[in-house]
Amino acid sequence: MNFENRIQKYNSILTTNDRKIIRHLAANKETVVSKTITELSDEIHVSPASITRFCKKLGFDSFQQMKYSIEQSAIDTIKTDKTFDIIYNYYHSILTSTQQFISEEQTTRIVDLILSAGKILFCGIGNSGLISNEFNSRIQRMGISSESITDAHGMLMKSALLNENDIIICFSNSGMTKSVVSAAKLAKENKATTIAITNYAETPLTKLADEVVLITSYKYIEDEKFINTQLPGLFLLDLLTYKLLKNEKLMENRQKTLKAISEHG
Repeated sequence: MNFENRIQKYNSILTTNDRKIIRHLAANKETVVSKTITELSDEIHVSPASITRFCKKLGFDSFQQMKYSIEQSAIDTIKTDKTFDIIYNYYHSILTSTQQFISEEQTTRIVDLILSAGKILFCGIGNSGLISNEFNSRIQRMGISSESITDAHGMLMKSALLNENDIIICFSNSGMTKSVVSAAKLAKENKATTIAITNYAETPLTKLADEVVLITSYKYIEDEKFINTQLPGLFLLDLLTYKLLKNEKLMENRQKTLKAISEHG
C-alpha cells in the first residue's frame, strides 16, 4: 500500500505531531530519502522516537521502509505542464490507489449480498448522492429491487422500514455525514445488512457497517485545482456491475430493459 493510502487508512489515529510529520514529508519527497532519522527529526522539530512511532502507525516495519515508499511516490509523480497529461496522471494515480484498497474477495462478497437481498437501499448526500443514484439506476435495469435516496428525511424513513433480508449501501466520503450515519443506525437496528463506501476506516459510519469498502480520497493529490470526488466510487461501481452481469438472468433483464427503452422511450 502506498504512502498516501496508509495516511488515509490510519487517519483516525494520527496525532497533531503525526500531521506535522506528514506535512514535512509531503513537501520534501525528493530529499527525504537521503535523510537519517536524526536529520529528519531535527528538520521537523520532533524526536526520533516520534518518527519511529509514526512509521509503526502507518504499518511500516521500519523507517527505511517508509522512506522507500515515499521515494516510490515521488517517482510515480510525473511532472508535466500539459493539462491533458496532468489530469490523465491524476486519474491513473486515483485508480491505482483505489485498487490497493479493494480486493477481489470483497467485491465477490458484496455481489453475493446483492444477489440474495430482498431490497437494496442506496443512501448518499451531495456528490455521494450522485454515485448512489448511478448504482441504483444500473441495478434496477438488471431487475433488482432497489431505491436511491439523497434526501435526509427520506433516507431516515426508508431505512426505518428495512428488515433482515434487506441491504443498505451508504456512500459518504467522510464517513460522518449525519443523515447517512443515522440511516445506517436505523437499518442496523432493523437487522439489515449495512455496507459503507467511504474514505476512512474508523468513523461513525464504519462502526455500524457489516462491510466497509475504502476508496481513495482525491484530497491526497496536492493540487487544489483538481476536484474529483466521484472517480473512485465509479471505479467500484464498474467492478460490481461487471461481476453482477456475469449472472445470466441479470444480463437478460438488462437487455430487456434496454430494448424497452430503445423501442418505446
